[in-house]
Amino acid sequence: MKDFHGKVAVITGAGSGIGRSLALQLSKLGADLALGDINLENLSLTRDMLEKSNQVSLHRVDVAEREQMAGFAREVIAEHGHVDILINNAGITLTPTIFEDIPEVDFERVMHVNMWGVYYGIREFLPHLQTRPEAVIVNMSSLAGLVGLYGYSPYAMSKFAIRGLTEALQSELAGTNISLLIVHPGGVKTNIIKNAPDLANDQQRQDAHLEFSRFALLDPETVAAKIISAVRNNKRQLVIGIDARIVNMIRAMFPGRFPGILKTIFSQARFK
Repeated sequence: MKDFHGKVAVITGAGSGIGRSLALQLSKLGADLALGDINLENLSLTRDMLEKSNQVSLHRVDVAEREQMAGFAREVIAEHGHVDILINNAGITLTPTIFEDIPEVDFERVMHVNMWGVYYGIREFLPHLQTRPEAVIVNMSSLAGLVGLYGYSPYAMSKFAIRGLTEALQSELAGTNISLLIVHPGGVKTNIIKNAPDLANDQQRQDAHLEFSRFALLDPETVAAKIISAVRNNKRQLVIGIDARIVNMIRAMFPGRFPGILKTIFSQARFK
């Protein structure tokens, strides 16, 4: 997709971080936007930053809820008439915690938002995308969708699932009007840890955010720009960040020692 002018882009998690940066950059390229987020106040802040000439609609939606995602799709079609780009960006994580210490309710919440949220987005918008001359689905995975990171078992499980679904659909939809891009960024300076559902209070959230920011090497604007470039060039997979590339390389070079190396690296972080 070379030209975004007049295209309608649906972005989940558009209230902050990568989602907001994608909205800002696509708006400058002439796209109309349907922005979804669980936090309507944050969505309003995103809208206030956008180009004023574009059509923009805001939708409060919890991507983990099937009926809300169905309603989201209905609202978007009612307001915009069609959809050309679907960006499944919304996601959450927990602070680094070993598997046996993670309450099941927290594990399930990560799976519901990250995995089922992407599934619901594709399920609800695919019929509309299929009516367009060309359409794109962008699914946000992670470095944790390339390798299973120590302390991030629910996040890794959800992101590997997104990768598997995307690759299956790339095969099924090959030769059609729809292309799919899977994105694997390394650490990005967003509020994802600050908003982790297992943090109990504002002090923990602030401390966790500062600790995470020490390791996150990417900014949302850079990630958004690389995603848009990949869409323009019809890429199928995008790995972003030196940390993602290095970890992937270490696994290839030292497959036997890799789990121990990851444990040494990631067990040093203290988020709460």
